[in-house]
Amino acid sequence: MRAFLTRAIGFLLALGLPVLGQSLVVPKEVQAGRSMVLEGRDLPEGRFPMVLEGPEGQETLEVEAQKGRFQLELHPKVPGEYRIRLSLPAGALEARFIALAPATPELTREGLKLPWGLLPLPPGGWLGPLVQGDKVYVTQGLLVVETSAKEKTFSFHFAPARILALRPGPEALLEGDWVLPIPFPRVPFEGKEEDLKVLGSLLEALNPPKPWPYYAYWTLDPTTLTPEDLEAYGQDLLARGHRPELFFGQPGVARMAEASRLLQEKDPEKALLLAKALLRYTPLFPGSLAFFQGTAQYLEAQGHPAQALTFFEAGKILRTWLPPRLSLLPMALWTLGLAYLGLMLYLLLYYLPAQLKDLRPIGGYLGGFWRHPLLRLRHLHLAYASLGERVLALALFLALSLGFLLQGLDAQVRKELFAPPLDQGTLRTQKAQDWLRTLPPTPEVKALLGYALLSEAPKEAQGLLREASLPFALALRGDEASLAQAYRQAPLEGPIRTALQLGQDPWGAREPGPTLRTLYLTLLQVELVRLQEDPFRRFMQLDTPLPERLRPWVFAGFWLLLLYHLLTFLLPRRRTPVPPAWGLLVRVLVPGSLGFSSGFGLALLLFAAYGLLALLKGQGPSFLILAYGLHLLLLVLGLRRHS
Repeated sequence: MRAFLTRAIGFLLALGLPVLGQSLVVPKEVQAGRSMVLEGRDLPEGRFPMVLEGPEGQETLEVEAQKGRFQLELHPKVPGEYRIRLSLPAGALEARFIALAPATPELTREGLKLPWGLLPLPPGGWLGPLVQGDKVYVTQGLLVVETSAKEKTFSFHFAPARILALRPGPEALLEGDWVLPIPFPRVPFEGKEEDLKVLGSLLEALNPPKPWPYYAYWTLDPTTLTPEDLEAYGQDLLARGHRPELFFGQPGVARMAEASRLLQEKDPEKALLLAKALLRYTPLFPGSLAFFQGTAQYLEAQGHPAQALTFFEAGKILRTWLPPRLSLLPMALWTLGLAYLGLMLYLLLYYLPAQLKDLRPIGGYLGGFWRHPLLRLRHLHLAYASLGERVLALALFLALSLGFLLQGLDAQVRKELFAPPLDQGTLRTQKAQDWLRTLPPTPEVKALLGYALLSEAPKEAQGLLREASLPFALALRGDEASLAQAYRQAPLEGPIRTALQLGQDPWGAREPGPTLRTLYLTLLQVELVRLQEDPFRRFMQLDTPLPERLRPWVFAGFWLLLLYHLLTFLLPRRRTPVPPAWGLLVRVLVPGSLGFSSGFGLALLLFAAYGLLALLKGQGPSFLILAYGLHLLLLVLGLRRHS
């Protein structure tokens, strides 16, 4: 019987089966590329050789059993069947397992399926996955979610525009054929309000860690922003090239201002916090001057005069950054127009008797154009006017025409100035750079383009900056002579004073750059260049109150009137006397007619024209009565002098 047992145990050992509880414990299936643990149990003490056989070949290892156990971490890299053989004094132990091919990441309705499990994602139009080594990327809208195929880790990347596709690299194709690497560089936001709405829902669902890019904070309710949020918001704005001297037309900024207004009574501290953030980072937005003025008045009424003074004084600096105010231009144009019509009517009526007398032999006032057209041109009513009256008529006509042109150019420039791509508070967006390249290459435009390219192409930018002598361009050249010249041109500019260590404005030390007024003046020059290149087409495109059908006639009428005024300078003055009674009657009716050749007569004519406009607007006849009173007084004094 004992011999039989000995033979049975020897037979079992020969087969490599566990003896007396000795065993190797491994999982039946593992993922290739992931680690696994091999465990030995109930083993004798000591070091023993072990052979691992798999699809890649054979590998010899050594394990040490302590207290009858050992654990060894294995890393099967290739899918297939693996065999483990451990040599012991009593025989060999064997174990087998299968390494499965790693599961391919896959987007499902529930989320992103990964080898380690499921990453839940909020519903929406997710793109991907893009697999780059162990990293997996999916995206929706402005957000890229990065995770690992091996372990449960996450990273979030915010794109500056809507993502259309993910590419190996990794990189992203953005709206507008714009390709950027992932992680994204810190460039300005160029997306749309709809993109921010999608981003807001993703942030609410995924709650990525802060700080975020500045535009991500626009998706939140401004009343929920903490001081830390506002600090991160502002610092990211500055880091991405935004400047307080430029215009911010984004709805997110307007929402912050509106929230500050509404919170003044409910939560004054939060209202002041938002107002200070707006003043520090985005001070130029629609209605910003009125907003800061109202904030200052509120603080003053609440007994905080020092804080109110901060907003009052900052508002004064902001006005120097804004385009010139031309609110009085329409009234000035109407005044000039009435004065011009009044002068031309006066000259026509005053010299009409003498003109009719001279025209009688050649067919009369109208008939002369048919019977003797060339001779009739010699009897134009301005041919009877004095040289001073002809010059005054031309000067009023040119002033009226240039004023009307300025009104159209100003409206055109302001429409561009407060619209994309110039309403983003920076020139360093791709759209702004592309737009600047479409403008006529004036020195000022080159300087703006040089500033826009300074961070990404400094060599090209410096070449462009040397084309112009604008203060910010001089200050960015980097040499002392240019900086001194910049200070002489703009001694109150904060960045230039900072560079010279002469102090700084409330917005702190920053790189010299263009203000909104600089942009306005540059675009005004651009529009003038375009007008010179193609006068008719550019005049038709001007933003004027004239109806479309009337514009060609106005354009033609201007050149005909200008030709008429210039032609009269070539005509000798007709010396036919004017009847004294008639001349006195006409002069009584037209203010300033006693001295049109002098500055006082012109001033009185303009004053009367303004008075007539005020009367038509319902402001009373005071100005008109005063103008006629002065005119009649001068007339009486003149008659007494001559008598």
